[in-house]
Amino acid sequence: MVIGTRPGAPTGTSLRSLVNGFVLTKQTEGKSSRTVEFYSENLKRFLWYAEKQDWPDDIRVITEWHIREFLGYLANEKCRWGLKGNGSETSQGKASHTTVHHYFVVLANFFGWVVREGILKESPTAKIKVAKPKTKVIKPYDHQEISRMLAVCDNDYGHNAKFLGSRNKAIVLVLLDTGVRLSELIGMTLEDVNTSNGNISVMGKGSKERVVRIGKVAQKALWRYLIHRPDNGCQELWLGEEKGPLSCGGVQCLVRRLKERAGINGSGGVHRFRHTFALNFLRVDKNVFNLQYLLGHSELEMVRRYTATLGMEDALKAHEKASPADILGL
Repeated sequence: MVIGTRPGAPTGTSLRSLVNGFVLTKQTEGKSSRTVEFYSENLKRFLWYAEKQDWPDDIRVITEWHIREFLGYLANEKCRWGLKGNGSETSQGKASHTTVHHYFVVLANFFGWVVREGILKESPTAKIKVAKPKTKVIKPYDHQEISRMLAVCDNDYGHNAKFLGSRNKAIVLVLLDTGVRLSELIGMTLEDVNTSNGNISVMGKGSKERVVRIGKVAQKALWRYLIHRPDNGCQELWLGEEKGPLSCGGVQCLVRRLKERAGINGSGGVHRFRHTFALNFLRVDKNVFNLQYLLGHSELEMVRRYTATLGMEDALKAHEKASPADILGL
């Protein structure tokens, strides 16, 4: 993504020009389109703020205090980026600590790259410390919540919304049965699906391909969706209402609407299905390496969080039998 420049510093030290160079570097390094988009969108907002504050377009005069000012804006400002109305709901309230940390990581990566390119001697982020977000207890969707979302899909299907009802049900069950990331879901093509055995090829982070599987229930839902999916030459598996490829935002929106219609008020969206898959898989198969492969994790750190969550659940269930106050009859 090329971000527009404005008159200012020579091209070699222009903040905007260097952002473009950084994004191009990420593309040539083979980063996934989702990763490149993540860097690009975050840096585009950083440039928006820089221009709004009339910062010079010369990276040599960007200091630690410019970065601190930007992070402060993130942490405290409501209605960020000048956005209002539909499509900007996540920017209407103060940014979470996780969001602030994400922006800091992007800026640290960008300025670190500028240093390696020999344009700066030191990164303005070098002396800034932003603590990592605290680990939260993982909360999966429970059986009742899944059933209620599927009931909404079945109701739509039974009231002549055959395409949308079958598509939404198939998406819910594929997410539940595979734990794939959102970017992996929308990246699926018709050729990736083996309808005879339920295997699906997915392209994960770092352009690493793996094979996941769906069971009989999800296979039936996917088969029904493919019956009602128009054969319009589009190779992407999931189509939107206009029969073009379904976007990340489209999947997030349909899950949000399903939850609302099903009367589910809890937090979490698409990614919560990934947690649900992981915890249910570990309850049946304790092999963390199997789960690591299926989720596409390069390290076991995240898998250990799932095992810790199961340990917590087991401990709480054990307490139901071992409560000293209950045993003593107090």
